Amino acid sequence: MTTEELFCETCGAANPPTAHFCQYCASPLPFTHGTGDLPEQTLLIGRYQLLSRIGQGGMGAVYKASDTRLDDRLVAIKEMSKAGLPAAGLEEAEAAFEREARLLGKLLHPNLPRIHDHFTENDRSYLVMDFIDGETLEEYLDKRGHDPLPIERVLDWAEQLCDVLSYLHNHQPPIIFRDLKPANVMISESGHIFLIDFGIARLFKPGQSHDTVALGSPGYAAPEQYGKAQSTPRSDLYSLGALIHCLLTGDDPSERPFFFRPASQANPAVPHALEALLQRMLEMDAERRPASAQEVLQALRADDAALHAQPGLSNQYMTSASRIGYSYGGASTNTTPSGADLLLEEAHTLYTQKRLNEAEKVYTQALQLNNTNPLGWQGRGLTQGLLQRHTEALNSFDRALQLDPSLVISWNGKGTALSTLQRSQDALAAFDRALKLEPNNASSWNGKGAVLNALGRPKEALDAFDMALRFDPHMAQAWNNKGLVLRQQKRAQEALSAFDMALTYDKNIATSWSGKASVLHDMGRLQEALDCYQQAINCNPQLVSAWNGKGSVLYDMGRYKQALQAFQEALKLDKNYAPACYGMGNVYYIQQKLKSALDMFDRALRSDPNYARAWNRRGNVLNDMGQRVEALKSYDQALRFDPRFASAWNGKAGVYAQLERYTEALHAYENALRINPNFAQAWNGQGNTFYH
Repeated sequence: MTTEELFCETCGAANPPTAHFCQYCASPLPFTHGTGDLPEQTLLIGRYQLLSRIGQGGMGAVYKASDTRLDDRLVAIKEMSKAGLPAAGLEEAEAAFEREARLLGKLLHPNLPRIHDHFTENDRSYLVMDFIDGETLEEYLDKRGHDPLPIERVLDWAEQLCDVLSYLHNHQPPIIFRDLKPANVMISESGHIFLIDFGIARLFKPGQSHDTVALGSPGYAAPEQYGKAQSTPRSDLYSLGALIHCLLTGDDPSERPFFFRPASQANPAVPHALEALLQRMLEMDAERRPASAQEVLQALRADDAALHAQPGLSNQYMTSASRIGYSYGGASTNTTPSGADLLLEEAHTLYTQKRLNEAEKVYTQALQLNNTNPLGWQGRGLTQGLLQRHTEALNSFDRALQLDPSLVISWNGKGTALSTLQRSQDALAAFDRALKLEPNNASSWNGKGAVLNALGRPKEALDAFDMALRFDPHMAQAWNNKGLVLRQQKRAQEALSAFDMALTYDKNIATSWSGKASVLHDMGRLQEALDCYQQAINCNPQLVSAWNGKGSVLYDMGRYKQALQAFQEALKLDKNYAPACYGMGNVYYIQQKLKSALDMFDRALRSDPNYARAWNRRGNVLNDMGQRVEALKSYDQALRFDPRFASAWNGKAGVYAQLERYTEALHAYENALRINPNFAQAWNGQGNTFYH
């Protein structure tokens, strides 16, 4: 929770806490004073009991403690000693400590530790804040040998850092963090990021030509932080770029400050667009860097999507946590937050950590105290949507929009809820409203595309997905949805390419693996299809369609026992899933277990009475059982739902022939062959009928 370095007062460089001279300019370093020597169980101001020391640096120590007045809640306590400091040093140290206390006391964001108290005792100053159960990014990297990290993990962390930097930079006046580096980033066990140590953060002052003191960490600090110009929000973007580059490549920027090789040279998995973004962020000229953290976030964002992936087009309830936003009561950032505000902040944190049941409960508590905050209703709606409570989600989004009709995310959430409730026309209107407010919103275009496809307008759907990808080329969800529509249109190679693009940006989207598998299955590439279905199951063991697809491929490979097991797994997840019932029926039919096959086809039709293929197979079974009239009725039902079903015409013709109704048989064979001129079985049946 504190910096682990001594900062040189001459050049601003960071040095090890044990150093006496600056390793960069050789100037004497400030004398470090006794902190961190308090024994365990020490009780500070009769309230905070120290449990252990968890950090030590030149500016002070950090302890883990319990708050005896609040049910022994764990807190972190930052200590600064004043003893022995000369007047000038005492003034600067006190200023840095007070600066951190004032800054944190006004800030409220899920990626920042909250300050609870500050006090002075025995000539030492203390700051009481949230205890974060985790490790610094520096510790994390040290444990892993500084190897390149997976891109998905880096992007997740980078998006969180962008969000908190955007919050700081939009504070009035803007807050420049100035020391973004691995030692000042904490990671919780759930992967949640916290920005820590505001000891050298400063307020941006328009018109000031340069910083009063040059401070920062070599390799991560922007060039202007060396006293040449004033630090600006773009200085933090340089540091963020250096940090992301380090995580993606394993290169330590402090070894060669200002020199960054192209990230893909060290890590070929880094996409060109991400590499280009890093090059912009690391420009020596601040004016050539991205204009804001929000701009960087837009470039980084690839939606989480498919958290509750199911067959069909993906929606976007899981809006990136960085897009949700929240504020307390419409007040300025200098307003002390109320109890409801603190609850909303806690709920937002739980949401970003995907602790959905807890988040929904806390959102509800906050709204009971203050039901006029639209972002509270919005967060509650997003959480309810992910919990599959779509009607409640819709009500929450409506409340949010009554209070603030300009909330694009609420319009998107409303569209998603309506789409899931099969109110497609209303959903389309919601997404169109979002796009009127924000025409370049990729999530809105993606949602609109999903609804257009549900309305039977696939060409317009593809156009909408292309618009989404125009504004966010890394949007895995839109690539996934585009692939699903292309597959429906039997554009196999294009669909395959779209699914591959989705998996390039997010290899954990189960529906993309499943969609790719279905295309490979259509193309007869069975082993590849089987491998992809297994990948889908690995990503989401609850994805019913992947188990069913796996069963279908195994069936086509003649591995009937394994196919049956896969279909059974699908039905464990959804006992009414008609395609899995149909698949089991096919296995029983091939094994000549006709009664079991008939039962499974009937079960499929109870779930989906319009299932043409199940009606067709039912006709086959009944014909084999000698029930010709019932078989004809089944074939007629199949053709009612799909008049161009060649197999059903062929089956119907076969029954007519067995009933010696040859004219009707020939007519049915002609229909089958008109639909599929290469249908060998129909040609053979027609020939036999002519013979009679």
